[in-house]
Amino acid sequence: MRNLSNLISKDAGGVFFKLLLCFLFLNVATPARAQLEVYGKFRAGGAFEPVIDYNGTKLINDKFSIIYFGLIRKTWGQALISLSYSPTKKISVSAGMGIEHASNSPRYTASFFTRSDRTTFLLLGELGSGNSNYLYKMNLFHQYTDQFTFGATAWRYHGLGPNFRWLVPKLQTTLWAMPAYDIDARYGRLMLGVSLKI
Repeated sequence: MRNLSNLISKDAGGVFFKLLLCFLFLNVATPARAQLEVYGKFRAGGAFEPVIDYNGTKLINDKFSIIYFGLIRKTWGQALISLSYSPTKKISVSAGMGIEHASNSPRYTASFFTRSDRTTFLLLGELGSGNSNYLYKMNLFHQYTDQFTFGATAWRYHGLGPNFRWLVPKLQTTLWAMPAYDIDARYGRLMLGVSLKI
């Protein structure tokens, strides 16, 4: 507990940690939309990395909402809080900040999302301290049936490739698979995941 107290009171990330606790409390106290996701990154030769992330949206009114996101991997984790603005029902933009493992500097995030009937597009970016400490994610999806969605994803630290998604309505669960080529690491990998609405 002493280490936790030092983190909250002394580190630059302490302010963001307090904000995260505040919004997590608000989510428990009042209804919000949330999703828990577990996925694995597989490589040839048997290399495997599990990832767990959690995100939620707390509506403020028709136009504004709070988005929170947390992710943990074997050697790294982060927690982000954003404010989202939706000028129409088909477009939303967000910006926020948070903390990341082993850094006293804030981590920034911004995103753009749009939908048209059954097609969606997401552009998301994150920036931490250092020249190479950034992430991008682009999703272009089309929902072909009530259960099946197919698209393409470009995702730093994951790769570029097709993304297959199957909804299991009774369980409020999406199963997904993404074979990809990681442009930075220069090798292929396969991601398999489960997303559960909670």
